[in-house]
This record gives sequence, C-alpha cells and structure tokens, in this order.
Amino acid sequence: MINFFGNKRLIAILIGLIVLIVVMGATIKERPFATWPERVLRDTSSFVQGIFYKPALMMSGAAGGVRHIFTVYEENKQLKANQDQYARVKTEVDELKRQNRELRQMLDIKDNKLSKYDTVAADVIARTPDRWNNLLTISKGKNDGIAPNMAVLSSDGALIGRVQSVSTFSSQVELLMDIEEENHIAAVIQGTQAIYGVIESYDLDRHELIMRKIPKAKDLKITPGQYVTTSGMGGVMPAGLVIGQVSSVGEGDYGLTQTARITPLANFYQLEHVFVVNRSFVVPPVANNPTPKSGSQTGEGQGPAQ
Repeated sequence: MINFFGNKRLIAILIGLIVLIVVMGATIKERPFATWPERVLRDTSSFVQGIFYKPALMMSGAAGGVRHIFTVYEENKQLKANQDQYARVKTEVDELKRQNRELRQMLDIKDNKLSKYDTVAADVIARTPDRWNNLLTISKGKNDGIAPNMAVLSSDGALIGRVQSVSTFSSQVELLMDIEEENHIAAVIQGTQAIYGVIESYDLDRHELIMRKIPKAKDLKITPGQYVTTSGMGGVMPAGLVIGQVSSVGEGDYGLTQTARITPLANFYQLEHVFVVNRSFVVPPVANNPTPKSGSQTGEGQGPAQ
C-alpha cells in the first residue's frame, strides 16, 4: 500500500491549496482597506496600465479618425456622382421638354396655318460651318417625296429657303441668306392692296431681305410692319408662305420703282426642325405662258423667280 502522507510534494500542494482557500475566503469580503499584497498588486497594475492606456487610446482615436475620413470621402464621392447624374438627367429632361414643346407647336402649325399645303416634316441633321449661311441638310429625301425647288419652312411656319438637291434619304436646303438674282423669289406685300415685287438678295450686316422691282405709284403705299408672303407667280413656290415684315422702304432703280427691306420671321441661326412644302399644281409650259409686260407688278420678266 502506497504511503500517502509520506509524499512530501503532495503534502506541500495540499497545504498551498488550504492557504489559498483561506486567503480567498479572507479577501472575498468587502473591506474598507485593502491588504498590502492587494495594494502592491493594484498599484503595479495601475502604473503599467497608465503607461499603455493613453498611447492605446490615441492610436484607437487615430484609427477611428482615419475610418471616419475614409467614410466621409466615400460619401462625398457618391454624392458628387449623384449630383453629376442629376445634372445629366435634368439636362436630358429639359431637352426633351423643349423638343416636345417645339414638336407640339409644329403639329399645331401644320393643322392650322399649313393645313392647305402638302407638307413633310424633317430634322436638320447637318450644317457645315464654312457654309453656315448658305446650306443645311435635312433628314428627308427622294424616298419621302422631296424634290428640288420645294419650299422649306421653319418650325414656326416661316419661309427659310428651298430644296437645292435631293439624295435618297436626305436633301440639301439653300437658305434665303444665300439668295441671288438667279434664284429670286416672287413676293407680295399684303395690305388693302396687294403690292408685288421680287426678293433678290440678303443683307448679312442688317439681317434683312431686299425686295426690288416694286411698282411706284401714288396709290401703292407701303408702310413698315406689313407682312410679305410668296406670290406663287414664280411657278415654283406656292402662294401665301410667310416671309417676313417690311422694315423700311426706299427708292428703287433709277427712281422708277421702290425697294423694300424685309425682316425675316424665321431665325436662320436656330433651325432644328423644318417643313418641306410641295407645290399643289404643275406649272404650264413656258410657251403657253405669256411673258408679263415690262414694268408689270410681278416683276417676273426679270429672271426665273420662284
């Protein structure tokens, strides 16, 4: 049989456990003053904690600050992206509203002012800077029934020019700003009495059309503000298309005729949508058309008026 009490090491362990239990029992109770071993242990641990606490707190604060800065940066980046997206969407909405407003206006003009004409709506798809005042390209061509010399109107229904050349799916339009004597327009000043003449040129400095060969007579009184339309006598453009308003009147060739300056109603510099107007009747052959006498109000014996 093993001698239990003869094992010194085991006896020492048991004595240590007993002492530990006694100490724990003595210190577990609340006391106003700690024992000296507790004071030593507490003071030592407090000193060590004091050394490491502030640096650890500073490092923790710095790490939290970095995380906060990164969070703010990400939020700011997202807000900026949302702002840019909002600006793009707002621009697109404004553009759609403007186009919708203009298309509604065109539909109203087509149903009312242009109801008696055969019209085709088209978009302006090209306008070269070197010929900005001369030509523009529209989105309708031969397949859409477009033919040379057809009148072209702005989205407001005012004359801007004529079709110069036609392709299968597009056409080139010659603007009134490029008008010359070879392609002048037979026009009429509206009033109590129709006064005929020919629009032959355009003043780029004053942005006015020049209407010449207007008969000079006491009973033919022209005043600024009167509307000018196509007369339809040139054999190409239909009658009644609005061109502009009279701005001033002066002496014509050798004092025998009058010359009027016309302010166009169309804005030649902002053209996005247009109407192409087809003349509703065929011009008889030249042989069957008597040439007007010199000095007649039409003034069309001077050249191929439109």
